[in-house]
Amino acid sequence: MCILYIELGVVFLYLTRAITWKKSLPVFLDIFKHDKSVSGERLVSHKKAFLSSVAATVGIGNIAGVGTAIHLGGPGALFWMWVSAMFGMIFRMCSTYMALKLRPESSKAPTFATPMVYLEKYMKGIWSFIPPLVAGLILVQGVVLYNMVQANALAHAVHNRFHVPNAIIAVFITLAIAMVILGGLKKIVDYCSALAPFVIVIYVLTGLAVLLFNPLSAVSALGEVFHHAFLPYSIVGGVTGYTVLQAMQFGVSRGVFSHMSGMGTSPFYQAANNDSPAKGAFMAAVTPFVDTIIICSVTGLVILSVPNWQHQTGAHLTAAAYEAGIGFSGQIIVVVSLILFALTTIAGFAHIAERCYRYLGGSNLYYFRLVFLAVTFSGPFLHIGFVWSLSDIIIAALIVFHLIPLLYITLLNRKVMVKDLQALADETTKA
Repeated sequence: MCILYIELGVVFLYLTRAITWKKSLPVFLDIFKHDKSVSGERLVSHKKAFLSSVAATVGIGNIAGVGTAIHLGGPGALFWMWVSAMFGMIFRMCSTYMALKLRPESSKAPTFATPMVYLEKYMKGIWSFIPPLVAGLILVQGVVLYNMVQANALAHAVHNRFHVPNAIIAVFITLAIAMVILGGLKKIVDYCSALAPFVIVIYVLTGLAVLLFNPLSAVSALGEVFHHAFLPYSIVGGVTGYTVLQAMQFGVSRGVFSHMSGMGTSPFYQAANNDSPAKGAFMAAVTPFVDTIIICSVTGLVILSVPNWQHQTGAHLTAAAYEAGIGFSGQIIVVVSLILFALTTIAGFAHIAERCYRYLGGSNLYYFRLVFLAVTFSGPFLHIGFVWSLSDIIIAALIVFHLIPLLYITLLNRKVMVKDLQALADETTKA
């Protein structure tokens, strides 16, 4: 699946003429600067949609996921996380563009701002099972897997650092999420867009401080990332500790878990408007850049810049690396960041899962939200290893049932899409 993900990325790169990589950042900055607020049910401005999308993706994967990838795949795993994110930018752009291009007239339609709008149009006949299947996979991912993983990791971090009982943590998480999701989309968007930038800036600046205090180690770590992306990593005495295949496998899988690109989640926020499809597409493309190229890179380089990183994994490894770099305050910042990242991700995926629930025929939103909160409450008490594995299986299924159909849809619409994207990019350049 990791190799397939990269192969699909190469094909998408060719079809879009690499416009995602060449034009996304300048167009994004222009839209972000001049964006206006919008009003209406299920409508979100580009700026708030971007911040909410980042909040939903930046979570445990950026702290625990990076630590796990490096522990299991070696320094080269970070390089393959970058590769997954660079191709993920293209996947998100195409998905959001098609969701906006084919949006229904009413924002109250079940398919509005969802990947099912383009899947329904093109996946017909014997393929008509794909839209509800994709909705069901995303629903399980949001209600059970991402919800439980975030709540569990949050609870373990707080318990290990502050010795707070899991029962108290579970109550706190559930109440915090309840206050947000019971207010609906607008409440979720306001919460995520306000909290996410603050937490990200603090976490990234702290990581950069660790790297600046250890410049030689930071440069050495960066060199190891590139070197061992293509060569095995030996631990002691010439014994191969990490193969290139391991680096690719864990780098891509943890990268996709972190930024969720190609899984059909980007339209839920970034196609929730009536603006130009090209604008939403360019805004969507920057999400994996922020999530992985910036945040995961800082985490990975901090981990690799301290000795003995092979002996720990997950969030414990990241916290230990920050503490080794700037002292006890580094560990506290990691724990607090992990808490806030987890809360924004749970809240963000609550909306995504709710939309899938509505699409599949669910009507009792109050009941759905209670079930979601019950799952959130149970997260801190469960053994989470199985949930991580099941999440990887669902991501693999979404590669097959969403990303491959998206390739077919993009192939049919690539000329119009590239023309629209290029026109917006040229307009931005002239302005």
